[in-house]
Amino acid sequence: MSASGPGPRVTGLETEFGVLCAPAGPQAAAKGDLPDVERAAALIFRHRPAGYRSTNLFLPNGGRLYLDIGDHPEYATAECVRVRDLIAQDQAGRAILAAMAQRAAASLAQRGTPARLHLLANNTDSAGHTYGCHESYSVPRHLLDDSPGAQVVDGGSGEAVMAVLTSFLATRPVLVGSGRPLGAGAANGNMDGPGAGDEEAAWGLSPRAPHLKTLTSADTTGQRALVNTRDEPHADAARLRRLHVTCADTTMAEPTTGLRSAVTLLLLDALEAGWDFTDLSLTDPLATLSALGESPWGDVPAATIDGRRLTAVDIQEAFLERLASYLDDAGVPDFLRGAEHLLEDLAPRVISALRHYDAGSIDTEIDWAIKRRLMRAQRERHPRLSGEALEALRSRVDLAYHDLNAETGLAPRLTAQGAMARLCEPTEIERAHHAPPMTRAALRGAFVAACLEVGADFSVTWESLRLDSPPTAPVDLSDPLATVHEAAEALTERVKHLRPEEMHRIDLVGRGGLGVPG
Repeated sequence: MSASGPGPRVTGLETEFGVLCAPAGPQAAAKGDLPDVERAAALIFRHRPAGYRSTNLFLPNGGRLYLDIGDHPEYATAECVRVRDLIAQDQAGRAILAAMAQRAAASLAQRGTPARLHLLANNTDSAGHTYGCHESYSVPRHLLDDSPGAQVVDGGSGEAVMAVLTSFLATRPVLVGSGRPLGAGAANGNMDGPGAGDEEAAWGLSPRAPHLKTLTSADTTGQRALVNTRDEPHADAARLRRLHVTCADTTMAEPTTGLRSAVTLLLLDALEAGWDFTDLSLTDPLATLSALGESPWGDVPAATIDGRRLTAVDIQEAFLERLASYLDDAGVPDFLRGAEHLLEDLAPRVISALRHYDAGSIDTEIDWAIKRRLMRAQRERHPRLSGEALEALRSRVDLAYHDLNAETGLAPRLTAQGAMARLCEPTEIERAHHAPPMTRAALRGAFVAACLEVGADFSVTWESLRLDSPPTAPVDLSDPLATVHEAAEALTERVKHLRPEEMHRIDLVGRGGLGVPG
């Protein structure tokens, strides 16, 4: 085992948002006059930031905003190294989308259709569809590959590493699940720990869990998996792979999102450094994960491959204890600077709360605990509710919790009241609206900003930049950690000095254009 940690790696979040259009105002529109989901999503993107002519936007902050399959607006953060940067980028993207939705609603009202547009940072809709929050982590190719000649770490082959990762991910919702209200009768049927039959038992830890049917898959929609294995590194493919985690709950509380990334990053560091976690591999991770969808306290079976009968909480506690030892050995990595408390303080408190069936110590920091506290408060206000009325109340609380609309969403009010903790300062989030993190995102963001400033047509991917008018050869950015790149910087300077007569606007038909400038 290495006594020093590996070098920095980039990470990012991709979040798909649900869309809901509802009547608003004293002269609210009839339901039939409201745009359906497809039209509402398209309308939101008609009110994208200025300068764009398509639904695929790479932003000056290095992130990407686009309309995904199923009419889901999606925001992907820029590549980040530090957890605090990642959270700031994630929050900035949500704010950008919320502002777009607000402008779209105002345009509807001007046309005589008073309505509210809701963007929902959740995982399921009323029809039972699921949409996700994906995590990306750059890892050395040898960590996951079983190809001939691949380097083998102390913990075993790529297959063994994946067994560790999927077992970790399957039990991770006990720490960072967003919480899930269960259907009528759940409170009587769930016998998971003390309080079975009471209000606490009407909530599970993870809404995403019931929709995940396989451990790994190259498909992101047909077979929803814990890890997507499509080999798409968005970087130097000879050296790096992208660990694409597709099982996360979409969370609202910054400490929850931060803890999720921090503990996963630390596990990858430990695995890369040769630490062995194979004894924590489970015989059936999917069964454990599925049970967490209906478990209020994580007391579900998690049998290890070496024959031990444990619970999901036991497994996460064992991971955390070993990662604490790794931290003692290797020191605090740079990605944790300013967020050390997530692993040193918050994670142990979550485990203690689960052990004692009491979330009072974490109910401003961890989504599943915050949401249940809100539900308890509503039940105290409406003690006589039962059956369908109670189920409807739970659903309303759940939707309001994940609503990005400043007028109807709970998160802004909870934060203002001190009932939802922050990780980042407001100034960090405001800066993340425009400023990219210090990765190759800085090169991409500078290029995009220059193109928008002069009105130049451009094409950008995660790993390349190209000026379309006048046409140029693409500049490849294969190193996600690079902040200096001569060709990219030269291209950006060229853009800044373009004359109007050198640029010709490109017809966007067939390129996802909406026909209306931002």
